Amino acid sequence: MVEIRKDYFRDSLCIVSDEGFERVYPEVSEREEVCPYCAGNEHLTQPAELVLVQSQGTLVKKSDTEEERIKNWSIRVIPSKKPFVSASPESRFTDLPLYSEPAFGYHYEVIATPDHKQTLSTISVDQWSNLLRVIQDRMRWLYGKKGVTYVSAYAEKTDHARFNLITLPKIPPVVEQEATAFHLAYRETAICPMCNVIAIETGGPRQVYQSEHYIVFAPWAPSSLYEFWIFPKKHQTSFLKVGQKEIDNLALTIRAALGAFDKAFNNTPYTIVLHSSSEKKTSKQLHWHFEVHANLPLGNVLHVGTGIYFNPIPPEKVASRLSSAFKREFAALVGVS
Repeated sequence: MVEIRKDYFRDSLCIVSDEGFERVYPEVSEREEVCPYCAGNEHLTQPAELVLVQSQGTLVKKSDTEEERIKNWSIRVIPSKKPFVSASPESRFTDLPLYSEPAFGYHYEVIATPDHKQTLSTISVDQWSNLLRVIQDRMRWLYGKKGVTYVSAYAEKTDHARFNLITLPKIPPVVEQEATAFHLAYRETAICPMCNVIAIETGGPRQVYQSEHYIVFAPWAPSSLYEFWIFPKKHQTSFLKVGQKEIDNLALTIRAALGAFDKAFNNTPYTIVLHSSSEKKTSKQLHWHFEVHANLPLGNVLHVGTGIYFNPIPPEKVASRLSSAFKREFAALVGVS
């Protein structure tokens, strides 16, 4: 089977094939140099603006100073040493066709664990719950800053588990296109188009898992290998509106999904990214969700030349393999044999 599939709403095309082309990607060996994100190496980073520390069974918020770094921490939030944007860029603008503007913004790293050997696929569910709450907290704080229109949150499977929070002075193109397509579809039907997609995918061949609050599925026209999405079943436009009970359920869902991903797809490197509406006043709303993409350039040449993605593994097969691994991973996490 080989066919061209169109994204649910956007004018994005993907050639899906079942030729079974697949590779095994070995785990990246540990680096020998000192990791600045590890416990004991806090002096190698800038002072953390937020530190979570366990104290008498509860998490306490603290912060570093120039003179003192907090030890025995659970999660740290630090300014990035290599930021993608700048809080004080040169005020320089140029017009089309050579358009440019200052890349104003803030870039923080949320260190998910003090343990170098742990990954986002192996940290505890409780740690994931704390991590998601910290991301919410920092995103709210960043949206309160002048000049911030959008906060991007993503993490790669890297040498030390951490999320990046990067602010932008405008809505990024991917979110803009998604929100525009969402808006147009909503105007035609008066129904959230993603809620409709969730209804279609629930119980279907691309579903991986569903709980009371969330559904995990492989999208109909994936733009990357092994791609899957995690959506709230209830219509919500912003991740920042998620309550404590839903956060705990989301933590279990993400942790089980990423653990299953490692086992189902031979530790393939991945990126997990949050798509959420901007908290600034805008009509560009969407149904918030997390996406997971394999960090592999399959079909990249075709996309560069045509704008069409190529995916050699149908999402139905991805969902089947991921679902089987998810059941085992979930059972191990909740203590069911």
